[in-house]
Amino acid sequence: MSARRIGRRVSANMELDRDRLREILAAEHSFYGSGRAIARIDDRFNPGTRDFLVGRVKSGMRVLDIGCGNGGTFLRLSESSESGFGVDNDPAHICMAEDGLRENGAANVEFRLLDFLEDGDALEPESFDFAFTERGPIGYGGHGMRVALRALKPGGTLFCEMFGNLHHQEQADLFGVNQPRYQMIRTLEKARVAMERNGVDIRVAADILQKRYYPDIYEWLKFQCSIWMWTGSSFPAPDDVRLAMFAEPNATESGEIETTHHVVWVAGVKIPMRSGGAGSGGSRRT
Repeated sequence: MSARRIGRRVSANMELDRDRLREILAAEHSFYGSGRAIARIDDRFNPGTRDFLVGRVKSGMRVLDIGCGNGGTFLRLSESSESGFGVDNDPAHICMAEDGLRENGAANVEFRLLDFLEDGDALEPESFDFAFTERGPIGYGGHGMRVALRALKPGGTLFCEMFGNLHHQEQADLFGVNQPRYQMIRTLEKARVAMERNGVDIRVAADILQKRYYPDIYEWLKFQCSIWMWTGSSFPAPDDVRLAMFAEPNATESGEIETTHHVVWVAGVKIPMRSGGAGSGGSRRT
């Protein structure tokens, strides 16, 4: 019972410390730069993205990380791979990745500032054995998928992790900055269709969910501010009644704030183009 919500009441009756809220909202926030919020994670049945990818990368592989962020995952994969690139369109992310590279000392990794959707065609065609993205710029539509497949060797592997429809559903009900939960085609199906239409033989298609528990509304708000900053969303005011309306129905009996973390994994193998075939991704069956 300790992890069950105490009710589904939606009201603004919960008393919150506005001075503490004001202090959190006024602080500097960024997706990578903010201090990590305290959270207890229930990740049963979640294999973990990095651990899963490590098992897919083999010696001799050339790897492409699309939307590498601070480079943490790519640097871990460098222990198994031959070489590769991590690309991102945010200069701050590339600076953090290069700092991590200097600390790691890996000699087979390079990070590059690149807007993949705009300039990804500048990468050498069919030069990577494995390409992946963690909540990066590809997976939701055909264009990014085609650019990624152009860089991937025939028979190479593409892995996409995207936010699912239930991600942070609790705050989306009130603040409305996430994907709508109810839509005709779910994220998983969108990604599947994009891959299949561009010549990928699907091997993995999964919804991965976990629960996260923050000690209180204030610790949750620290985390959520980094997300709002990342997505360019406006912050609520300290006296915004939605903060209490969020906290009350999502509190457990122990007082923790329960939230849902939902990602989608879709991965597959680029189908070699048969003789005489054609396709925008260079890999479609004929």
